[in-house]
Amino acid sequence: MPIMDRNTSHLAGEFLVAGELARRGYPVSITMGNAKSVDIYASTREEVIKVDAKAGRSKSDWPIMKDSIEKDQFYVLVFLQTKRGISRNLPPEYFIAKGEELRPIVENWGTMQGIKYSSLDNETFKNRWDKLPPP
Repeated sequence: MPIMDRNTSHLAGEFLVAGELARRGYPVSITMGNAKSVDIYASTREEVIKVDAKAGRSKSDWPIMKDSIEKDQFYVLVFLQTKRGISRNLPPEYFIAKGEELRPIVENWGTMQGIKYSSLDNETFKNRWDKLPPP
């Protein structure tokens, strides 16, 4: 099985998140391109929410700059699984948060910033689709 490149991983994450939102009853619209500010728009009973999907293929981290996180936007970080996990048919893992929840757990890694898998792998974030307003 070939290893996905970064762009393919990102697209896989966006489509998985959009599919999961649609499965849960949200009308969704995916934005395309590299210089966009929002990945997915999802309609709820009251409003249209913005969802940013971040995908990774290891349990190490998701690079993200603290200053780029919008406090009222929703973020879904997807662990796509490793090559071995995919070959064993392990499903992706989803971690859901509002921007205001993510900002405090962003760590500095030299000149980069990001969020570690271990900071999200708990009941506060894992599979917390209930944080989103109802469709």
